[in-house]
Amino acid sequence: MTTAPTDSLLVADIGSVTTRAALLDIVNGQFRFVALGEAPSSVAPPFGDMSEGVRHALDHLGQITGRAFLDEDERLILPARADGSGVDAFTATVSAGEPLRAVLVGLMPNISLASAQRLATTSYVRVVELFGLGDRRREDQQLDALLHARPEVVIISGGTENGSQAAVLRLAETVALAAQLMPETARPEILFAGNSAAREKIKTLFANLCHVEVANNLRPELDDEDVASAGRGLAKMYEHLRLKRMAGYNEMSQWRGGGSITPAANAFGNVVRFLGKTADGKNRALGVDLGASSTAVAASFADNLWLTVRADVGVGHSASNLLHHVPLENVTRWLPEGLSADDAHDYIFNKSIHPATLPHEARELYLEHALACECLLLAVSAAQTGWPASASGLLPQFDRIIGTGAALARAPKAGQAALMMLNGLQPTGITQLILDWHVIAPALGAAAALNPVAAVQILETDSFQTLGTAVSLVGRGRIGQTAARIKISGGDEAVDAKVPFGSIKIFRLPPDREVKVALHPAAGFNAGFGVGAAKTLTVRGGAVGLIVDARGRPVAFPSNPAKRMAAVNQWYRELGEYGEP
Repeated sequence: MTTAPTDSLLVADIGSVTTRAALLDIVNGQFRFVALGEAPSSVAPPFGDMSEGVRHALDHLGQITGRAFLDEDERLILPARADGSGVDAFTATVSAGEPLRAVLVGLMPNISLASAQRLATTSYVRVVELFGLGDRRREDQQLDALLHARPEVVIISGGTENGSQAAVLRLAETVALAAQLMPETARPEILFAGNSAAREKIKTLFANLCHVEVANNLRPELDDEDVASAGRGLAKMYEHLRLKRMAGYNEMSQWRGGGSITPAANAFGNVVRFLGKTADGKNRALGVDLGASSTAVAASFADNLWLTVRADVGVGHSASNLLHHVPLENVTRWLPEGLSADDAHDYIFNKSIHPATLPHEARELYLEHALACECLLLAVSAAQTGWPASASGLLPQFDRIIGTGAALARAPKAGQAALMMLNGLQPTGITQLILDWHVIAPALGAAAALNPVAAVQILETDSFQTLGTAVSLVGRGRIGQTAARIKISGGDEAVDAKVPFGSIKIFRLPPDREVKVALHPAAGFNAGFGVGAAKTLTVRGGAVGLIVDARGRPVAFPSNPAKRMAAVNQWYRELGEYGEP
């Protein structure tokens, strides 16, 4: 990490709606994010080739920088030439394409099958069937279910180390029998993450039938879970079964020097892990990548990363899927004005059909932001099940939270992006809110594999926008009663204010200014130091400032519809109209 192997890097991020090309280069002796080109993605028809969208994004990037990236044959210029054209290295991330269809096979529903389900959420995977010892279906019915599921991957888990093998092998035999009945070209790949003593028997069972990938036991002991090894195996399968079969992948891989292309969620996780290691306090960081088709949640606790992908939840193609998980009322509760159920349904289903559509009216913008809130709530709720320090059901306290994705980055005001993160994530305690306003976090995570120096130097610059510091109070009270008293000194003028329960209050702090903030929560409220405990902090400003969220956790809504709308209006007036993006 003391010498940089490349001078300029180009990273393409291929999403289901938008393809981005980010240029990273040395400026005044340090790596900087230089510019970003964007174009509609071309994975779907009429192009059906991911490379076309990348070329269009490179054309846009060339118009911005005045630099040529493609030669006369429309191939990437590698390495950079003396005239300044081209780049020294290329890599890419992909989140486009359908998730893998997976069947999970395990022993106990609350042990090995639960671990297999957590494993499935670490990549772009959709679980289509589950089998366990408690399955009451006859063997012929299980075979029919396997054939009907048409899995691309079967994840087999179960059996602690040095424990029983027989039960796992019986379930695997049913899968092998089903594979024999499938056309040879439609047979799934097998990921075995169970008792390691059974590996050779599993390989023998599926010999000449299915490709078998082995990983460490998901449950080496009953109270011990290891998802990391199997997660790497599943990511490898995703690349092999999905990405490599996409038109244009081979060409992008050749530009990459024959190397693999990173799933976007895994690349984003690299960035969150870095933010967690460099955070002050508890060394915890949380990241959310809110996409059109999927939502990724990465949580870093010290040196450990928990990655969760909801491949069925997003604000574009997957917008209508959200209504399979939450009632429409959960979405519309975040709106500051009335909207009929029919109008809400129409917009959500149109968004699924035309995900690149931009809101044309304020009410459409409010509804898109409400969709974002519920997507984040659903994704984080799923992710929390595997985290440490989350027994209370509330979000653990994170030092930093970073949000990326077009829905957040293109919010007309920075305060609106902050409000979506507060609504959808509902942090607790003291948290620095960060916005990836260029949507380059996955690109930086992928670039780290080529040049870690470049990624680190860019992460330490202003490529991300600091929205401010959020003080999120946990507790309950009457609407309007004082939840906390805030005293600010060291700024342009001293502040002494009370924040009522049920409200959000903004204190403007310039981004380059540090001030002293004395927090005095009322009895029954916790700002992260204990119930009713006060503390004085040094706080740096941001695009929004100091945000005191006194709505309780989970966020408390008045039961009366008129009062609920009045409360949401206060939140929007306080946050939604402030700060340029």
